[in-house]
Amino acid sequence: MASRFWTAGSDSDEEEVSASEEESSSSEEESSSSSSSSSSGSDSDSDSSSGSGSDSDSDSDDSDAPKKGAARFLAGSDSDSDSDEDRRVVLKSAKDKRFSELTDSCDEIRNKMKINDWSAIQSLFDELNKRLDRTRKVADNVGVPRVYVRMLVELEDFLNDTLANRDLKKKMSPTNAKALNTMRQRLKKHNTSDEFGDLVTKFRENPQDDEEEELESSSSSESEAENDAEGKFEDFEKRPAGASKKKDKLLSMDSAEITYEMVAKKLRDIATSRGRKGTDKQEQVEMLQFLANVAKGVPQKLEVLLQLVGSLFDLSPGISNYMKVGLWKRCMLVMLEIMDTLTANQNIVLDDTAEPSEDRTAEPVAGEDGMIRVWGNLVAFVERLDDEMFKSLQVIDPHTHEYMARLRDEPVFLALAQKVHDYLARIGDTRNQPKVALRIIEHFYFKTDAVYDAMRKLTMLQQEEAAASAAAHPEGAVAAASAEAENAAAGNTSNEPGEEQTADDKVALPVPLDFSMDESSAAAMKRLVGIVFQHGDERAKARAMLCIIYHRALHGDFYSARDMLLMSHLQDNVMMMDISTQILYNRSMAQLGLAAFRLGLIAEAHSCLQELYGSGHIKELLAQGMAMGKFQDKTPEQELLEKRRQMPFHMHISLELLESSCLISAMLLEVPAMASSPLAVKKRVISKSFHRILDTYNRQTFTGPPETVRDHIMAATRALMRGDWSGAYGAVFALSVWQLVPQRESVLGMLQAKLKEEALRTYLFSYRCAGGWVPSMCSKTPVTHVVADSVFSGAWRELHTSSTRQGVPVHHESTLDVSSPLIECSLTRLGRVEREMCAVQRCVATMGPTMSSVCGHRTCSLLLVVPCMCVVVS
Repeated sequence: MASRFWTAGSDSDEEEVSASEEESSSSEEESSSSSSSSSSGSDSDSDSSSGSGSDSDSDSDDSDAPKKGAARFLAGSDSDSDSDEDRRVVLKSAKDKRFSELTDSCDEIRNKMKINDWSAIQSLFDELNKRLDRTRKVADNVGVPRVYVRMLVELEDFLNDTLANRDLKKKMSPTNAKALNTMRQRLKKHNTSDEFGDLVTKFRENPQDDEEEELESSSSSESEAENDAEGKFEDFEKRPAGASKKKDKLLSMDSAEITYEMVAKKLRDIATSRGRKGTDKQEQVEMLQFLANVAKGVPQKLEVLLQLVGSLFDLSPGISNYMKVGLWKRCMLVMLEIMDTLTANQNIVLDDTAEPSEDRTAEPVAGEDGMIRVWGNLVAFVERLDDEMFKSLQVIDPHTHEYMARLRDEPVFLALAQKVHDYLARIGDTRNQPKVALRIIEHFYFKTDAVYDAMRKLTMLQQEEAAASAAAHPEGAVAAASAEAENAAAGNTSNEPGEEQTADDKVALPVPLDFSMDESSAAAMKRLVGIVFQHGDERAKARAMLCIIYHRALHGDFYSARDMLLMSHLQDNVMMMDISTQILYNRSMAQLGLAAFRLGLIAEAHSCLQELYGSGHIKELLAQGMAMGKFQDKTPEQELLEKRRQMPFHMHISLELLESSCLISAMLLEVPAMASSPLAVKKRVISKSFHRILDTYNRQTFTGPPETVRDHIMAATRALMRGDWSGAYGAVFALSVWQLVPQRESVLGMLQAKLKEEALRTYLFSYRCAGGWVPSMCSKTPVTHVVADSVFSGAWRELHTSSTRQGVPVHHESTLDVSSPLIECSLTRLGRVEREMCAVQRCVATMGPTMSSVCGHRTCSLLLVVPCMCVVVS
């Protein structure tokens, strides 16, 4: 069996030598090598035949059959040698491959033109442009191939013929008709661009010469293919990675030589190339900055500046990351320059319904009203800048100086938004004016008076610095800051969380000198909310209403905020609104509950906060964090959406303060209710979350000192259940959240009074069966006369409504004299009477209706309450 492999090896050696012989040029070497190879082959054959005759016979018989097993992979098998001799491999260069692909695409488009399939033509046209880019990368010295130019001309002619045939257009399907309209717009811009316009024009002037040149190029390509087949490869030099691109001829021209048409044509080319793969965005920005300086006329300058803002937005890394701070400042400076230009030229109006600049070849003229309309949408730019600032505040660490520096840019944005708002009011654009007003409202509604005054002082300080900078730079503070921002932001445009902003810190963003803030946030909110209510849509009105409710509740006007919420009926339709509006509704309800708590309206505060706190997802409802539970399975897309909805740190509501307010309100309501009906505690549940925490706390074997908010409230609850208001107040007072309350002393004083009242009420309900409870309680508790009135009258109504159906007269004209021996004697008698229930019931039946005649001195009477009886002691 081994002879088979040795034979195969000799055959392979023979083929390799014969192949080298065919490529050699000397005939003498061929004869010598062939003789040596034949002798070696005969020797090997003789050795194999002498070794085993049966094996040689089997090998000769199997040579004609197909190889099996390992013999298939031997290079010297007969089948491989035969196929190599018959097959001729044609090798093409990379340039020829790209040209053939380009030609194939043109042929496919022609085939689709025969059946009028514009959907396929549209997709093939995109593929044709991609292959053109590949071809030009391989062959740097070759311009646009003539095959491509001919295809553009044929497509344009076929498009015009199709548009002229109305019957054919009517028979088209909606998809095909839509593709036809798309190709009409794209082909019009493509064929009139600076790159292909001249080539198309030359081809139409003399198409025959181009055909002859194409025939020559095709013949030369065939000859090159033949040379490649013979083994001659052509090496193409590639452009070095660091080689500089060709400089645009417009940059080297004098500004006096540049015309309006040249700037407009270059602007059209930039607008057409935006969004395409392989487009150098930074180069576009630099070109637009140059065009802004050489633009002819104010309207064209505005068109270039608006295009520049859009190109700067293109430099942003995407929606997942926020825009770099320096890039954001450059956009702000360009927008401020646009607003200054519009203020100086009030005959120019930006309108998103006007003719776009890329579709216009001449300078715009004034209309019948004397206004020159330029296409542009300032509101979209303002909203994008606001969103980018919001995203940056979401990502930046709030405990760093970078976050504070970012907040210092807010007055500049408010100045820009106010300028746009005033401009829209001047031109009478009531459709977009409420949008800008709502953006300003959302920057004001969560600010207290102290924060608003601090921002107002910061604005005036920045204006003083801007005035000094304007005096030092005669060209203007905005122009100087714009040049500084361009130099600082010339680096990388990506911005990851935690990246240092050393270059951005050097860029100064001046506040416009003509910007002024209102005296108070209430005046600003009233003015802006009125505009939204007058001209805004339903969503804008709902958000403005929630913002003014939040603002008034924050400033302590609970009743006004509550009335606005009830009159608007937002609580009925909030589930049908978008998620951001629902978050704003939750924030307004939380602030409304805190306002009620500060005023001592315990029941109202509990009703506002219970639904938020009882859900267990208060972080998610207020968009102040993400709590991942054991059984929560969120997709990456859901997590990303939830992260985008998070509120910045300076807009957060203290969750600890919300928890404290809700639990204290529940304690003040639940503890007296549990004492009044100890056998039916579960039937009169006011706060389920409070009961759940209390049950967990009662089941603990050992209770340590309070640490969290819940521990402090549970310690206060136990003291309150004993009637110990002092211990309950001490546990509540130990909370650290009171430092966040503006009116700290008044709130703590209100809590002390409430705890005294509820402690006395709880003591009355808990120890109502004891005979001597009144003197001991009143001696230990310094209850005022007014508090005693409310407590005793409320306890009397709650305890004896079932036993006294006709009502009981209560007299409080005099204070309680505990030292009176008559009262002590009466209390002793009451203890004996209480043990005789039947006698007590008869006494109540006989004395209840005539109690007013029992006492001779009505001004010195006192009513004391025991279970199922009433006695007047004088």
